[in-house]
Amino acid sequence: MKPVYITLGTLFLIIGMVGIFLPLLPTTPFLLLTSFFYTKGSDRINNWFRSTKFYHEYVKNFKKGELTKKQKIKILLSCYICIAISAIFVDNGYIRIMLGCIAVVQAISMIIIKTKEEPKIIFKD
Repeated sequence: MKPVYITLGTLFLIIGMVGIFLPLLPTTPFLLLTSFFYTKGSDRINNWFRSTKFYHEYVKNFKKGELTKKQKIKILLSCYICIAISAIFVDNGYIRIMLGCIAVVQAISMIIIKTKEEPKIIFKD
């Protein structure tokens, strides 16, 4: 079963990395899945993943329940764009209502998650 977990973790890692460059593809959920499957699959691969920049930038703060304002905005924008596109192409009113409910839940979740201060960059003269 461990090879399946490692394969799924790697698949979600690749999709998550693509999501970094494609604004409509969310990164964090796929990297959370990567973390889950690597935890089940291999300690060595999981330790490697937890030492990467991807983990520290996208997963670690999310797991701690805190995101920067910039991360929250990026998550909301990408989700709302996907929801809007879906609502445009769907003719079913019930599905549009469901999409609206998903958007509301997403906004509430971003309100609940603690906003972490952006690290301040100090330039020395």
